[in-house]
Amino acid sequence: MLSKSSGDASFTFISLFGISFTLMILMLVAAFWETEFGKNPPLSNKDKIVYGMRCEMWKDHYDTITKIDTQVVDELMVFDTTISTEVKGKAMSSSSPSLHLLRDKVGDVPFSINRTIYCSRNTYDIFNKGKKLTLSATYTDHHFWEILDFKFLAGKPYYKTQFENQEQVAVIARKACAEYFGISDDYENAIGKTLPMDGKSWTIIGVLADVDVSAGSVNSDVFVPYTNMPAFVLESKDYMGPFTAIYLADSPANRTKIKSELIAKSKLIPLPDPESYENLDLKPMTYHEQYARHLIYDDAPERSLQLVLGSFLTVMLLFFLLPTLNLINLNVSRIMERSSEIGVRKAFGAHQGNILSQFIIENIIQTLLGGILGLGLALLLINVVNKGGHLGDVVLTLSPKFFLYSFLATLLFGVLSGLLPAYRMSKLQIVNALKENTI
Repeated sequence: MLSKSSGDASFTFISLFGISFTLMILMLVAAFWETEFGKNPPLSNKDKIVYGMRCEMWKDHYDTITKIDTQVVDELMVFDTTISTEVKGKAMSSSSPSLHLLRDKVGDVPFSINRTIYCSRNTYDIFNKGKKLTLSATYTDHHFWEILDFKFLAGKPYYKTQFENQEQVAVIARKACAEYFGISDDYENAIGKTLPMDGKSWTIIGVLADVDVSAGSVNSDVFVPYTNMPAFVLESKDYMGPFTAIYLADSPANRTKIKSELIAKSKLIPLPDPESYENLDLKPMTYHEQYARHLIYDDAPERSLQLVLGSFLTVMLLFFLLPTLNLINLNVSRIMERSSEIGVRKAFGAHQGNILSQFIIENIIQTLLGGILGLGLALLLINVVNKGGHLGDVVLTLSPKFFLYSFLATLLFGVLSGLLPAYRMSKLQIVNALKENTI
């Protein structure tokens, strides 16, 4: 059987482990949340962004249903025929919208102070000294740099004149710059160099700092003006295409109004082939909705966000609740072993508040120690995740604000786990307490 001192040591170890592990996970989640959803460049305006990234054209197919009811009236068979139509299927085409749809049919909308149209998800193989390098390229307009606040290590973005004049200029990401040009420190040396891509020779005018988020719209190796795209893409009158738009609202509250305006405008757009499609829908969504839609797909972006948030909160609640219940049970066992101590203290005049405060203070001190240990483990784990590239381009940073919130949550976790059993034992009668155990 374990001695009292070894039992206390075991309890202390288990408590510290539970508190530090819980805090470590909370801070890791908080760091990920801050990186992905905080106001970090180049998406500092996440709370004002509306994406116009999906277009759907569809037509319902109907089937004629004939129902024949029979009945006997005056010994004669009478037939009652009912003919109805029901929707039996839907022909649908879903894609990113075209430049023609976004620029000419939708255009600007109220409550939006800026709009950019761009085309991502393009890849090209280039060769340098016999080595193949695959680059991702995003074609944008000049407004792209006004809405997204990239950090430039050297040079500058292309402006309206360069965009309209179809100048073959490019902004390159730091990592691609290092891989192709071999420049990893003085990025000014990259300005003016040429990059062969897509059958053209692009002049580098800017070098970007690394992007520490996973949003696909801003993670690219090279950015160039979309006016250099082939004429059949730029002049196409189709509604489906490879483009996306970002609308910047004048305030976070007006994102919903922009979405409503885009949906209303899409209903008024004449369809090029009514025989094939009768309806056109745009699916505008906020940054959080499009992020959630990649995790849990739902036809309505709002429902995707609700499902993701609901799942996240449920998991975090269970993660927080289960260790709390385990520590409460451990605290009950530990305090029961100290019942005789409580009885002696009561016999010498200690009242319920003294007993209660003693155990709460002990738990707070234990939680503080666990918090310090948890902070160290969180920093170590974040460093391992970042150096190993386990989250791709996402680079986690520990925000002091989120550390404070996580620590307060863990402190609550520690206090609650000791408060309930301590309150129960503080009400124990002296005689009963002394009978429970001996010192």
